[in-house]
Amino acid sequence: MRKTCVLSPDRQLTEEEQALVWKKPPSHIESEAEKRIYQEVVRNWNRGEMKISTILLEGDAGSGKTQLAKALSAAFNLPYTKITCFADMDKSDILGSILPVLSEENSQSDAVEYRYYPSEIVRAYENGWLLEIQEPTVIRDAAVLMALNSVLEPDGSLNLPTRIARRHPDFIAVITTNRGYNGCRPLNEALRDRVQHAEKLDLPPKEVMMERAKAKTGCQSEEVLSLLAETIILLDKTARANAIKGVAGMRSYIFWVDAVHSGASIQESLYHKVLYKITTDPQELGILEEALQRQRLTEKLKELDSIHTSHLEKENPEVMEIKLSADGEVSSEIDEADKDAVRLRKSADQEGSSDKSSDENIAISSNDNGENGTPLYHELDQSKINESQKKEFRKQLNKEARQSVQGSLHEAIKLIVHRPEATDQNREEYHKMAASLMPVIRELIHKTNPLLEHEVSTEFAKSQLYGTKFCAEQVASMDFRVFARKRPPEEEPSLAVALRIDESASMSAFGRLEAAKQAAVALYEFCTECGIPIMVYGDTADRSKLEQMSIYSYVDFESKDPDEKYSLMNIQARSNNRDGMALRILSDRLLKAPQKTKLIISLSDGQPKAMPDYTGEKAAYDMKNTLQEYRRKGIQFLAAAIGQDKEAIRDLYGAENTLDISDLKELPARLVQIIARFL
Repeated sequence: MRKTCVLSPDRQLTEEEQALVWKKPPSHIESEAEKRIYQEVVRNWNRGEMKISTILLEGDAGSGKTQLAKALSAAFNLPYTKITCFADMDKSDILGSILPVLSEENSQSDAVEYRYYPSEIVRAYENGWLLEIQEPTVIRDAAVLMALNSVLEPDGSLNLPTRIARRHPDFIAVITTNRGYNGCRPLNEALRDRVQHAEKLDLPPKEVMMERAKAKTGCQSEEVLSLLAETIILLDKTARANAIKGVAGMRSYIFWVDAVHSGASIQESLYHKVLYKITTDPQELGILEEALQRQRLTEKLKELDSIHTSHLEKENPEVMEIKLSADGEVSSEIDEADKDAVRLRKSADQEGSSDKSSDENIAISSNDNGENGTPLYHELDQSKINESQKKEFRKQLNKEARQSVQGSLHEAIKLIVHRPEATDQNREEYHKMAASLMPVIRELIHKTNPLLEHEVSTEFAKSQLYGTKFCAEQVASMDFRVFARKRPPEEEPSLAVALRIDESASMSAFGRLEAAKQAAVALYEFCTECGIPIMVYGDTADRSKLEQMSIYSYVDFESKDPDEKYSLMNIQARSNNRDGMALRILSDRLLKAPQKTKLIISLSDGQPKAMPDYTGEKAAYDMKNTLQEYRRKGIQFLAAAIGQDKEAIRDLYGAENTLDISDLKELPARLVQIIARFL
């Protein structure tokens, strides 16, 4: 067994260290990322400032991040260890702690000794091991991340309670983190800047998936391996496109193949090994099932299941099929029409069923109904906003909008920002629409409210066995609780939302306009109930030569008009669409919100197209540049594609940021669910 480090041949590992080196199992298949990282580290190891010793692996759960970190341990023959970060992590978890120890020699006396216990980070840092830092993005306290920055400095040191620790020249840090999961924040910029090599880990190619599953499960059926891999790839793409947080990854694929290889039904095990790991929400399951049916994978899985089942029965002569006739007599004849009877079919009341008909029977209790069952609406008894104040606010919006497009290709475009007024008819229409949507909205609010209840505390909790602050006044208590530990920092929900509605002429077709209005009402009611600032803006282009760009500010988080929500009923199909200009204006407006997370949802049915030449490559180039610019400023974008140009919209926003809304009736609930996930 090799006892020297590949990177430092003169170094001899101890027996303890050699035991920590990961051993590659026979089923391990070297990936392209592993080869690439190994070559880069070896090539730059003795090049001073060019040395690569901090690596970032970013990808979904099951994409092989930890497996790759362990593989690097085996490749370099370095001891492997890891830490898993958590939300309330503090500096003592990074640097170690001083804890009281009762001396055995003086067990009869009251003498107390204190001993420093290094953290796993310090051990790896000083001894030159490979350290995997899992999920640093979940840490809430920024000061803890600053301590991690010191660990990753090429010639850094750590100020420990008892000494100064120096970085071992063989120390390698591998940061592994998921993308966009609940509880995860963007990776700290200072921490990311210290990374010398980064890998984005997605599902490997189909051939690699099959090869790995074959090595781990022993399944040799190319047909099974291939079709199951295609299914996983499609489910992964569909989940991303519809903002479903679950993951269809390599773990799901391997366990599904293993179950099928052991004799399980392909269709039945699909739910237990894959789909229910992605989600158990009936609506989201319906989206995934529909995607499989659309690509005819459901039919192919059914056919393969039949072949696979009959093949297993032929291989097992002890299996005997018994059939009962209508009169209870035993029959050995096999009717071709009955072969499908053994296949499982999901009932409407089965857990995880995607049958949407049950939604009609949901009874939502409410105290907002009158004697005849009609909804009662309680209007705020406030005086109307002064007309001069409305005029000043409209002027402010116009001024800011023109400033937003300065220096862009839209600078010369004649722009007007409108603040539509609500009428009595608008109020009546709004109440009617809101009443039909409230059952869904109330249910989602009920599920979301627990997420909004956070304990707020920025003080230190005293009388702790270990911590970051020594409390001398606690020594007299003789209970060893002489430290103070910082409580979790204040973390209130910090989200601001903007809905941008494309008001081009094509929105009048196929019920898109009605779906857009319902989505706006549902989002407004949900966000205001949850205390989330919301903006709803519409836009169109080329209404006239004097008004080449029209922006409609229906709802704005800085507005003081209590009746502005009724103006949402004025959303309508108008003319062309100049998307890049609209997103630029809305993004700058949203940046004024103090909330940390800023989300813009663009509801559109087509590609950018405006006079005289804002279309094709020019418009696409402007759109991508605008999205990239404001993403760097902290804006997150999602596009809800509701028309025929879904592929083009997906290309502009990115597949992972595009929602494919095939059923417009589901649009309001889908958008509200997405907002809830960002909390």
